[in-house]
Amino acid sequence: MVGLVSILAGEILYESIKFVIMLGLLVAAVFIGGALRKKKDAKKARREEECNTEA
Repeated sequence: MVGLVSILAGEILYESIKFVIMLGLLVAAVFIGGALRKKKDAKKARREEECNTEA
């Protein structure tokens, strides 16, 4: 019985750690995506401004 409880506790701990890691990866992906989007939008705005000043 003690062996089953320790296996269950280990499984819960493993799943908890896996969940926290996946959540951290998701948050990191959102922040990285936001930063890349800002850079792309700034580049696009700069390019449009250059085209408008040439005309």
